[in-house]
Amino acid sequence: MGLFIRRITLLFVLLTATQTFSQTSLMVLDPQQSWRTYPGSIDEAIFSVGPKGIYYQISAYLTFSAKGSNLTTANPLEVVYNFELPEGSFVTDMWLWIGDKISNGKVMDLWTASQIYESIVKRKQDPAILKKTGAKSYQLRVYPMGANETRKVKITYLTPVTWGLNNITLKVPTNLLSVSATQVPKVLLKTWKETDWGFPTFSDPNYSFVAKSDTFFGDHYEVDITNLSRVYTNYLTFNSPMIDGVYFKHYKKGEDGYYELALFPGNSLTTNSKKVLFLIDYDLRKSTTTREQLLSNLKLQIRTNLALKDSFNIMFSGLNIGKASATWVNGDPASIDKVFNTVIENSISTYSNLPTLMSAGVEFLNKNGASGKMFLLSNSDLQGNNVTANQLITDLRKLMAVNYPVMVYDYNDKEYVYYYFNNRSYVGNEYFYDNLSRSTGGTYQRIAGNISTTLADLFLKLNGTISSYDLYTSTQTGFCFGRQSLNGKGEPISIGSAMTQIGKYSGEFPFNLKFSGIYNSQAFSKSLILNNAADKKGDEVIQKTWVGNYINQLTSTTTNNSIINEVIGLSRTHYLLTTYTAFLALENDTSWCTTCYNESKTGGGGSVDLEIDGKLVIPTEFSMDAYPNPFNSQVTITVKLPNNMLGQKLSFKIFNTLGQVVKTFSSDELQNKSVVKLFWDGKNDFGEVISSGVYLFNVSGGKFVKTLKLMFMK
Repeated sequence: MGLFIRRITLLFVLLTATQTFSQTSLMVLDPQQSWRTYPGSIDEAIFSVGPKGIYYQISAYLTFSAKGSNLTTANPLEVVYNFELPEGSFVTDMWLWIGDKISNGKVMDLWTASQIYESIVKRKQDPAILKKTGAKSYQLRVYPMGANETRKVKITYLTPVTWGLNNITLKVPTNLLSVSATQVPKVLLKTWKETDWGFPTFSDPNYSFVAKSDTFFGDHYEVDITNLSRVYTNYLTFNSPMIDGVYFKHYKKGEDGYYELALFPGNSLTTNSKKVLFLIDYDLRKSTTTREQLLSNLKLQIRTNLALKDSFNIMFSGLNIGKASATWVNGDPASIDKVFNTVIENSISTYSNLPTLMSAGVEFLNKNGASGKMFLLSNSDLQGNNVTANQLITDLRKLMAVNYPVMVYDYNDKEYVYYYFNNRSYVGNEYFYDNLSRSTGGTYQRIAGNISTTLADLFLKLNGTISSYDLYTSTQTGFCFGRQSLNGKGEPISIGSAMTQIGKYSGEFPFNLKFSGIYNSQAFSKSLILNNAADKKGDEVIQKTWVGNYINQLTSTTTNNSIINEVIGLSRTHYLLTTYTAFLALENDTSWCTTCYNESKTGGGGSVDLEIDGKLVIPTEFSMDAYPNPFNSQVTITVKLPNNMLGQKLSFKIFNTLGQVVKTFSSDELQNKSVVKLFWDGKNDFGEVISSGVYLFNVSGGKFVKTLKLMFMK
C-alpha cells in the first residue's frame, strides 16, 4: 500500500511537470544537454481516416528528422513532439518503427512508463513514450535518432463526428504538421469506401481520391495533399447514414450492452422549408481568407446544413452585382454543386460594394416570394461610422417589403479600422452589422480562430435553438443507463445540430427514444421507436468510446487514489490514453507486432491478421504475451501460432499453483487462428472472483505444452 501511495504522489509530480508543454512544437535535443533544443522536421506524413460510428478513426503516420536544425553532433538525439487533438478525442494506439519491425505501444501507468523510458534513454535503446499532458494536449518522445536519420511512428485516435443534415464532415488534421521546421515533402490522405458512409469527397475541388492498393494498407483510396500541408481549413465529407434523422448502433460484450445515437430534433420539430440568400462582399486588403477558401467553406456549410426541401441563392459584389440564379435554387447536392461550378473565385471582386449588394439582395427577396433570410459574408469596414451605419440600416429597412432577418458573418481579420463613439470603440463595421442583425431578428458573428469553425457556428443558428433539452432512452424489456451526451452538455443547441449520446443498455429491443425541451419559447416532447434496432450492429469502438467518456467523467471532478486507480485499470484494459497513463513502445521480442496493418479493419489498439494477395501472413514461431501483468481487473493474453501448429487441436487453460484448473477457454472458435486473443477478468469457471496470487496460463496440444505466469492483484 505504501508503494502505491508513493507512486500516486510521484504521478501528480509527473503530471505537473508535463503540463508545462501545452504549446505545439517539434524539437530535437541531446538528452545529455537537454537545455539545448533545436527545431525538428516531419519528412513524411500519411493520414488514414474513416468513420467509426459517431466517431472518426484517424491514424497519423509521421516520420521525424533533424532537418532544419543544422545539428552535426554524433550523439544520439531525442525527438520531442508536442501537439493538440480536437476536444473529446481519445488516443487508442501507438506504433514505433525500429528498422523494418514495428513495436506496438502498450498502455502503462504514467509513473512506470516514465521510469522505464528514462532508464532506457540512459542505456541508448529504442523507446517511444506518448503522454496526455492536458485536456487536448499530448507529448511524444522518441529516442534515439541520429542527426542524419529519421524515426517513424503511428498515432491513432478517435474524434467526434460533425453531423450535418445530409453528410458528416472531418477537418483534415494537417494542423499536426504546422510545427515542422521545413515544408513536409510528402503528405498523403488515405481512406476506405464504407457501405454506410459512401465515397468521401475533398473540400478542395482540385483534389480527388484515386484507387490504390498495397501490402500495408490493402485496397484503399488516396489523395496527395502535399501542396496543402500548410492549409488548415480543408475537410473530408462522407454521406450521412441517418434514416429520418436518426443514427443508431449497438454492441454487446458478454452481458454488457453499449449503444451510440445521433438524432436531429429538427426533423420532428420543423416542417417548413427555409430560404436563404447568401451575400458575399470581399475586400482583398481586409482578410487573410482567400475568395477560394470563402467559397469552399460556404459550399461545405450549405451542403451540410440545407435540406432537400430548402432553397438558396448567392449574390456577390462587383461593379455590377452578380448572382448565381435569377430565382431560388433547390438545396439538393446536385444543384449546390452546379451553383459552385458557376460561382468561382474570379466571379467575386476584390473591392467592397456592400450597400449596392444589400440593396440588390432585398430587391431579390421582394420579387421572389417576399420571404427568406439574408446571410451576409463581409469583411468591409467602410460603414463603421454610426451616422453612415444608421442611415444605411434605415434605407434597407424601408426597402424591405416585409422584415427579412439578416445573419452577418464578419471575417475582417487584418488592417483593422477602429471607430469611437458612444463611449466605446468598434472594430470595422461592427456597429453596422450588430445593429442591422439585431433590428431584423438575425445574428451577428465576428471571425474567431478560423473561418471554418465560426462560419459553421453561425450556420447552426439559422433555425433557432433548443434549450433545457433532454434525451431519454430505453429498451422494450429493460432500461438504459450510463448515458453520456457528446454535445450540448445541457447548454442550448441549434435545431440544426445533432443530439449525440452514448450509453449502456439492458434488455431486448426495440429501442425507445424520448426527447424534450423548449423551442421557440414552447415546451415540446417527442417519442420514437426504433423497431429495427436489433439489426443495427456496431463494433468494439462503441464500448471503447463509452469507457473513454466515462473516464473523462471520473476525472472531471476532484480525484483521489481510488479514482486514479480505476482510471489506470480502465485505460490499460481498453487501450485508452489518459493523463494517468502512457503508451510505451520498446525494443524487445514481446513488443514486436507482426500483424500491425490496415487499421481500417480495427477499432484502434491491438492488431489484425494481415492478408496479402488473399493469403494470411502467419507468425514464424510460437509466442505468447500477457498485458497488463500483474493485473487487477482484466488481462489480455495474446498467443501467436506458427504455420505448423495451425492444424493442431489446442486447449487454453489457467491453473493455480496447486495444479487445479481455474479457467477453461472454449477452444472450438479458436482453432486454426494464427493470432489468438483471450481476455480473463480474474473469475473462475463458476463466475467467482479468485484470490490474489500467481496463476499459470497453459497452451497444450499433443506433446506440445507452453506455460505463462500471471499475477492477479485485487
